[in-house]
Amino acid sequence: MPNCPKCGNKESIPTRTFNVIVEPVKGERGMTERRVGMYTCAKCGTKFPTVISKQRYLIVAEEQLKAIQDELSSVKKGNEDLGAKVQGMAQQQREMEDAMDRTAKENEVKRLQAKLAELEEFVGYLRKEKGELEQKASRLR
Repeated sequence: MPNCPKCGNKESIPTRTFNVIVEPVKGERGMTERRVGMYTCAKCGTKFPTVISKQRYLIVAEEQLKAIQDELSSVKKGNEDLGAKVQGMAQQQREMEDAMDRTAKENEVKRLQAKLAELEEFVGYLRKEKGELEQKASRLR
């Protein structure tokens, strides 16, 4: 928000806006378009201009512009190709993560099955021992 040059009051809405094209200063390239707003101070009534925005334009030869446009289109094409590759790699990553999860689950199942077999063998041994101990205990009674 610009301030009034006389009283310092802040103004928020211009009474009028217009565009001005400024030719380049010596040694400067291109032209500058400025959007200027005319403000009227609500306090003291002073009218003053303020630059709202600036846009620079460069003047380029047609061949140079065509070369830039061609390069831009090839960069866009390359960007699209890279985007497709990234999506493909993301899909491969998901597939690999799924395969790793399946492998981890399969390994856990195998480990648990081995532990179950070991425990069943131990339970069989304990039952056999129990039977022998019951026979010995019945003989001693």
